[in-house]
Amino acid sequence: MRFTFLLVCLNSVLLSACVPAREPQAEAGNTNQELADVYKPLNGKWRGQFTVYSDTTGQHAEPIQPQQISRETLNALPLKVVMTLDVEQHYVSETPYLQRVVISDTYTDADGQKRVVRSSGVNKVEDGRMLCIVDKPDERIVHSGSLDGPATIIWQRSERNPLKIEYFRESVSSDTYEIVGWGYYGDDDPDRSPQTWFYGSYRRVD
Repeated sequence: MRFTFLLVCLNSVLLSACVPAREPQAEAGNTNQELADVYKPLNGKWRGQFTVYSDTTGQHAEPIQPQQISRETLNALPLKVVMTLDVEQHYVSETPYLQRVVISDTYTDADGQKRVVRSSGVNKVEDGRMLCIVDKPDERIVHSGSLDGPATIIWQRSERNPLKIEYFRESVSSDTYEIVGWGYYGDDDPDRSPQTWFYGSYRRVD
């Protein structure tokens, strides 16, 4: 179903075999150096839940692709739970510009049967850009990143055929990290408010 498009570096992470990543070279200049160790706070093992929601009132004229979003934004919307996953993620930085991740998503069906989907990927800095690339069993997911303060990365992708537009904020502290975002898929109208929202909350376990 269309909501499987959300299972990222998420969490990601979205936001996540791994694509071969070219390590940035010194000649790339200060644009890479300024982002050295940007992914380091994620190093280690994390566990938590990732939940996908649908707006029960459908899409609206406003707000279109909102960017100032938080957990409180989701609490104020008329959302219903579509799917909840148990997630484990293990991040390891190999260089200041390259971090690998292994992800296990556990689905539980209505009969209590569990299914585990494993993915792997990289977070990297290349030519001054932040990239999250996740190889899932049936899809490669690529998000572009930008910083919003010292503890938050904004990840985005925009594909039109088929429609997969996503925006999420990933905020990391010493022992927790959080993902909050939205997406457009299938027959959604990207010129109206998002139909699909998602939230992930993880705790450090190593």
